Amino acid sequence: MTEPTPKLSGMYRFTSIARPIDPAYLTNRALIMVLPLLMLLSAGLAAIYDVGRGPMSAGLNGALVAFAAWALTRELAPDYNAAAFVALVLAWIANVTLGTTQVLLVFVALLLVRLVNRSTGPRWRVLDTLGVLGFCIWAAVNTQQPLILVVAAGAFTLDAALRDPLRRHYIAAAVCIAAFIWMLLNDVRLIAGDLTAWDWGLVGVFAGGVMLIAARSPDPVSYCDTSPDRLDRVRVSAGLITGWLLAVQTLITNGRSAWLETPIWLCLVAVLFLFAARTTKRRAGTIQSTTMIE
Repeated sequence: MTEPTPKLSGMYRFTSIARPIDPAYLTNRALIMVLPLLMLLSAGLAAIYDVGRGPMSAGLNGALVAFAAWALTRELAPDYNAAAFVALVLAWIANVTLGTTQVLLVFVALLLVRLVNRSTGPRWRVLDTLGVLGFCIWAAVNTQQPLILVVAAGAFTLDAALRDPLRRHYIAAAVCIAAFIWMLLNDVRLIAGDLTAWDWGLVGVFAGGVMLIAARSPDPVSYCDTSPDRLDRVRVSAGLITGWLLAVQTLITNGRSAWLETPIWLCLVAVLFLFAARTTKRRAGTIQSTTMIE
């Protein structure tokens, strides 16, 4: 992800959504080796302990949850390769110990963050827009979480307004809002009733961390997949905020159970942890340099 791709090739000739796992990159090769190991571990644990799933199902599910967390975190923080693997491990542990299994919203978040940060490079094709728009509407109806459509509308609006804008995404945003209103008219529950002050306080902590990253992160060093251009700092920050908003809407709609239903929050934990580690290391280096000068 930190190396430029010289020209459009493969699936990039047809779509701007997909990002193939190219084994030419070290992090991708590591992922390809780790996922089968996690699959075997999940299957083995399911065979030893009664987890309500067969070994094959548990193995596939464990690998899928881990991969989804890795992929989303890579979009949330393109410069933090290690964060993606921290999220992968956390998500797998949550899967085998706490039953964190839902990945639909993770992939919704992944696509919306990718829409905003333009990690692949080129603007979306018409079919890309229609496909993701339909997927978001289906996901909102399937999960009965109408606020997904509000977040999607925000993501489409950001892509239509930020650097190198794609103006037709204003129309996609309007369609999302129309679908949101339609869901409300069909008596879909919007706000859960079991959230406490502790929940909102934790949401505030995450909000503060995300805003701090957005405000203090330097210009990205990662390149777009299809060009020698580096990612845009504003778009990357907006993508991170979009991911956080999708996690928050899940909590608002589904209540306290949403903390563990999907690994989205664990992805944000991984990003915040790596940011804190980098900041601490940078400060320690600055203090050491100052001391040596004195």
